[in-house]
Amino acid sequence: MLRGILFAVLVTSFSAAATGQSHKVIFDTDFILPPGDDGLALLLALQSPELEILAITTVAGNASVERATAEVLWLLEAVGRTEIPVYQGADMPWVHERSDFAVDHHGKWYSNDAPPPPPGGHAQKKVEKETAVELLVRSVLASPNEITIVAIGPMTNIATAIRQNAAFSESVRELVIMGGAVASLQDGAGNITPNAEFNFWVDPEAARVALRSGIPIMLSPLNVSRKTALSKEWYEKMVASDTAITRLLRTTMGPRFERDPDRVWFMYDQVAVGSLIDPTLVVTEELFVDVDDNRGVSYGTSVGGTEIWPGAEGAKKMKVQHDLDWRRFIEMFVERMNAPVRARTR
Repeated sequence: MLRGILFAVLVTSFSAAATGQSHKVIFDTDFILPPGDDGLALLLALQSPELEILAITTVAGNASVERATAEVLWLLEAVGRTEIPVYQGADMPWVHERSDFAVDHHGKWYSNDAPPPPPGGHAQKKVEKETAVELLVRSVLASPNEITIVAIGPMTNIATAIRQNAAFSESVRELVIMGGAVASLQDGAGNITPNAEFNFWVDPEAARVALRSGIPIMLSPLNVSRKTALSKEWYEKMVASDTAITRLLRTTMGPRFERDPDRVWFMYDQVAVGSLIDPTLVVTEELFVDVDDNRGVSYGTSVGGTEIWPGAEGAKKMKVQHDLDWRRFIEMFVERMNAPVRARTR
């Protein structure tokens, strides 16, 4: 009964979108299942009528691209959204070589191991034959200024598309990026090295190309996601109803909280998606942002400023998120996880 009451209250309070704006989206991700932030971000996107997900593209980062692809396919099948095509992308960054540090610090993009089967086994749904970059270029050029790319992994696929076709950058409506830690703003330390954020650190050269492309960019860095905290209390509210999504979350997240009830996760990728759904959730500042791609102690570090500084010639100005209405965001997230699973869109 309590689950039903909570669900009814949340749906009544938060079912309407704040902006009503619709976005055609390609979702680029180094996917891992919940409690991984990529998995939760994709579920939020799937549950949001403001977003029409045209395709999902995978990239190496959190794990191998083969594992990312296998787990995306499994999630789509588990929640009944198999109409969305999945395209496999880059299996390694442009330059960044394998290292013991990377492998030991959540960067297993070079793994040659076969992807472990998701709960219940691999999906029957198959990956598309076309590559992620081919899909990105073809789709964007066919619908200029209509498609928003949500990029929540390393920028390898995006930067390769930029390099491959000069018209690509001019044709993307917006690029929403979860990446970077802007040192000039509050909470600007890194999460993989003292200064670098993981997504940009995996492929700094690609991140620099993406940020300098001239595509309109909304950057969601660590600065804003550090204002989030997904705790067991919020998890229990997330799974208050009984749907394919909440059952999936109980399977993939429940055991984690049973082992460690005090565990708290930052909601990195979810904030990036949430800001596209409702831009009023975040506070932004326009800054020039660049990425250090020199192979030194600051490799992968993102730097922001109100004007161009020496060495950053060519950097572009973008919207950078630095604050968040946490209560409104988490309540929207909880409501959408509990809502009836959205039907197939095509």
